[in-house]
Amino acid sequence: MRAVACAGRRPARPFTRPAVSACLIAVVAALAMLGQGDFTAAPRYDGAGYAVLARSLASGTGYRAIDHPDRPRHAHFPPGYPVLLAFVWSVTGPSALAAHLVSCLCTVGATLAAWWWFRGIYPRDVALALGLALALNWAWARTGSAIQSEPLYMLLSQVTIVAAVRAAARGGVGRSLALGGLLAACLLTRQIAIGLVLAVLLDLCLRRRWSMALSAAVVSALVISPWLAWLVVVGGEQRTQAGLLFAGSSGLPGRIVSQAWFYLQRIPDQITGPVVEVATIIRRTAGVERLANLWALVFSGVVIAGWLVAVRRQRRRLAALFPMMTLAWLLIWPYTEAGRFLIPLVPCLLIGAVEGMTGLVRWGKRSFGLGIPDRRVSFFAAVLILVLSLPYSGYSIITGRARARDAGNRAFDAACAWLAWHGDRPGPILTRHPGEVFLATGRQALEVSTSERRGEPDASPDAIARTIARHRVAYVLIDEDRYLGAPSGPLGRFVAERPQRVRKVWSSEPEGPAVAIYEVLPEHRAGAAGLLEPTSLTHRSFLRSRPFESQCPVVLVAMEAQLRQWCRAHLDWFVGPATNGLPCDHFVLDLVGLRFGGVLLLAGSGCP
Repeated sequence: MRAVACAGRRPARPFTRPAVSACLIAVVAALAMLGQGDFTAAPRYDGAGYAVLARSLASGTGYRAIDHPDRPRHAHFPPGYPVLLAFVWSVTGPSALAAHLVSCLCTVGATLAAWWWFRGIYPRDVALALGLALALNWAWARTGSAIQSEPLYMLLSQVTIVAAVRAAARGGVGRSLALGGLLAACLLTRQIAIGLVLAVLLDLCLRRRWSMALSAAVVSALVISPWLAWLVVVGGEQRTQAGLLFAGSSGLPGRIVSQAWFYLQRIPDQITGPVVEVATIIRRTAGVERLANLWALVFSGVVIAGWLVAVRRQRRRLAALFPMMTLAWLLIWPYTEAGRFLIPLVPCLLIGAVEGMTGLVRWGKRSFGLGIPDRRVSFFAAVLILVLSLPYSGYSIITGRARARDAGNRAFDAACAWLAWHGDRPGPILTRHPGEVFLATGRQALEVSTSERRGEPDASPDAIARTIARHRVAYVLIDEDRYLGAPSGPLGRFVAERPQRVRKVWSSEPEGPAVAIYEVLPEHRAGAAGLLEPTSLTHRSFLRSRPFESQCPVVLVAMEAQLRQWCRAHLDWFVGPATNGLPCDHFVLDLVGLRFGGVLLLAGSGCP
């Protein structure tokens, strides 16, 4: 009898067990980030700004832009992510690897929280398929290891959604207070979280949880009130997020149309890979562009239709309200950030795609008699989404796209290396990316007004000259082509129009340099200021100023071209006749770091 009972029992499916599914999703997410991320990359762009603020907090100087000669108080980036980095670096020291690992932990947590949310909406097999699709998603995994605020915001937003669903279902004062704290944490990490706040409060109101919505709103307002007061006090001294919004308020109807079209094109790219972006921007041809736009319209229409279905169902309502509220805000925001704002919405995009494709599959069953059982339609749609997510993710892992993309910064890193090793003139650096220069060299830096920011004009040559005189700028670093579609900047025009004021001392290429360093001639600067230390930046003072830890080896790598050129000129003298005639690439150059009469001594190992 026992054998008969066992024979009639359904075989166990291990991946339907929560613990097994969670471990699988966590491992897949970690491997995807390991394959697509670059854990040696230094902070770039906004990440450098966050890192500078974290260094300031960790050193006890407050929330200040210590990369600027005036060390002003900061009001542009909210403090959530810099506080996390400051805490981590107070334990590990300034380390890019530690920052990358913290981002990975946040992303793994966000993936698990999203999967748990999926389990409350769909059957376990559908939730597992969606969890794997999220873990393997190219944008989610690539951003998940970056030194940016997105990984922390992805974690907080997904935990907030889970907490909101549970609080709405079970009630309780403690849950409403915790929900308000989570909403505030989201706002203090990314101000675009206003869309999530509105979505959660609206969902609570639609569920008639009036007191919970009020409690969460009050707690959230109280927690962020110190930051709001800081913005009021400090915001007049520099640009803020609100200032950028109002500065770019002209031409609002046209902006809404252009932003809507931009995000319609980017919604499918978040799941399938940057197909539309490549076809419409990078490799643009008329026929391919039309096909790509048609694909974007169809896929985005399916996702939006799925949201319209989800918004009518209580358990799935937040999956529609969150992206709808966020996109409504993004339509008036003057910047697209190349679609970065959509990355925290990937779980909602997956739900919208599943809901929309489920409707299409059911229509196909009725119209064409597709033999898919009704209870398996959602699973079929989720697996289809997973399959669509795989090709570009696999391609990105195999080809190392993230590492190849960071390789485009080598010329900039080489320029920073030159400044660190040879830039002996005291004074700050005038550059497009002051935070990165500060972290790489230990020298303070500043920027000028540029039309890259909506509502700001390009600084005129006279304005740049006044900035140089006021801050006693020593060098001007010009990099025009570090990212796609980068416009020509005012610094390049200043050098072209005022060549008598500067002298080129370094460039990445002999002809048509993408990155170049110009020394400001002494008669055009009033003195010296802006160093972190009173001594000039020789090799020893550079090490003493503790640049970003991960960039110490980057400095050596960035000087590789210069070292090879030097070795080719001195190869016989340098390594002896035994290696004469062999290419210099076969030698490992070890930088000793001693200077005698301006000559950099090197040591080489034998050829393999």
